[in-house]
Amino acid sequence: MTDILDPTIKTGRERIDYAARPERLEGLRIGLVENTKKNSEAVLRKVAERLAKRYGMTLEVLLHKDQRAPLKDFQVAELKGTVDFAITGVGD
Repeated sequence: MTDILDPTIKTGRERIDYAARPERLEGLRIGLVENTKKNSEAVLRKVAERLAKRYGMTLEVLLHKDQRAPLKDFQVAELKGTVDFAITGVGD
């Protein structure tokens, strides 16, 4: 089972180092992770479209994963080095 961390409480775990924020948004590569819920892919594609229009970003990867399931190792590998950030979304 995968642990879900709540950033609002202390857990006794080691500190998590988050990825550095980019200095600029122009030209970044987007990864989308949709969870197969109704409208998930449509909403994520619309967000990517708006980011492309506003900042010249490009959609590089669209992954489909099962609801309530973590990404598989090969999916994580597909994102690494290919995108600058990923957006994960839900639908309904």
